[in-house]
Amino acid sequence: MPYVLVGRTHSFYGRRLWEIVGHLKDFGAGRMVVRSRFERYPEPCFFRIVSAEPDFDTGRPHKDEDNMNGKVLVEKIFRGKNYGVIDISESAYKTDYRLIHKHEEAKYLHALETCPPRQINILPRTVEMPPLLKMVAEREGHERTVLTMETSKNPCNARLAEEGEEPNVKISPGLGTPVSPQLYKGVI
Repeated sequence: MPYVLVGRTHSFYGRRLWEIVGHLKDFGAGRMVVRSRFERYPEPCFFRIVSAEPDFDTGRPHKDEDNMNGKVLVEKIFRGKNYGVIDISESAYKTDYRLIHKHEEAKYLHALETCPPRQINILPRTVEMPPLLKMVAEREGHERTVLTMETSKNPCNARLAEEGEEPNVKISPGLGTPVSPQLYKGVI
């Protein structure tokens, strides 16, 4: 009889961070770990453990068997950029971590040194209105047919163009080139 899997699946492959640091000297201070979720990027992504302080005796029976609570400070390297020392205690329980062996650490550090800087996307300051919004604005008598762009407070690799600067990203309304143009024949 075949196995039938019931329930939701996940994309985590590895062990909990507490399972890894619990077997290391000084709870892994100075060692490197990587999340399998971040291995899909071409740039190097890893964490170097600065300190780990698990909460062992909380006064509740059998609570320290899981070792899923505590504080973990790491130096975060994500897509070739150093984000400094951060606290990843909230995600340490996920079964997504893998210890980088000492003989592999040099490979990750070399990849970090030779990683070219990521291209910063320069966005235009204004974009054209979508066609339907443009029709409504013209019908209501608005003179402007462009929208001003705003970015989030913490953009990862994008910024707005300065005055007189040429953007390297083109944003235009529309669907682009369809895969099946015959489906759109006769559509306005």
